Amino acid sequence: MRSAFWWALIAGALAAIGAGYVQASVQTRPPPIAQLRSNPETLPAPQPGVRREAQTQALDDAFAQDEVVVDRARTPQPQWQSEQLQLVVGICGSSVAAESGFLRLRYPVAFVLDPAAEQARAFADLVRDNGDALLVQLDEPPAVQTLAALRRTIGQFDGIASRHTAGMAVALHGTGLAFFDERGDAANGDTFARMGVRLVRRDVTADNRGGLGYVTFMLGRAAALSRRNGPVVVFVRPQPSTLEALADFGAAHDVRMIALQ
Repeated sequence: MRSAFWWALIAGALAAIGAGYVQASVQTRPPPIAQLRSNPETLPAPQPGVRREAQTQALDDAFAQDEVVVDRARTPQPQWQSEQLQLVVGICGSSVAAESGFLRLRYPVAFVLDPAAEQARAFADLVRDNGDALLVQLDEPPAVQTLAALRRTIGQFDGIASRHTAGMAVALHGTGLAFFDERGDAANGDTFARMGVRLVRRDVTADNRGGLGYVTFMLGRAAALSRRNGPVVVFVRPQPSTLEALADFGAAHDVRMIALQ
């Protein structure tokens, strides 16, 4: 009888322990780290001193509609050449404070100026003082009177820049001014040659997107193109990320920045 009593007591205790374990297993939730998240996680704020790449955004202007690399027949050289880029910055004249940083790059730069911009004359003076090339942006072929008025307004300049080439060769004949084809796809190069007008065509736009990494990548692409085709004309906008990319690229790459030829 005593043994039966103790066996019954032990069995009851074991049953109670088992029931408690089962109940605890059903009611206890897993720790938060083991749960699947159904909502996006909010990332913590970046730590001070940690540099993060800014989100790359497409720029919205007339140049953004053009191909970043101009689809134009080029003549590859039999041997690779040194990397040479010709830099054109535009359109300038809206903010001397923002645009003057490009004057401190310590290599030749050509600037496209909006003659109607609020600070056009002030920026034109800085470009001339720095010894850089100055191009005036126009939408139509200029008459003689137009060129004279521009010189009175902004001073001397080296050429005209435009997205439209029709009539430009004839208009610039005998003026000594060069023409910069902003689109880079002018099909009337022979006309400019016959008129004695120096034609410069855009080859690459390096900052259709504003991220520092994108601009650096496009500068590298332009430099690689120049190894086969000679100097490459690179168009950029006067943006802070572009200026930073140009400064870093020139310091880290064996590439020559040369004046427009």
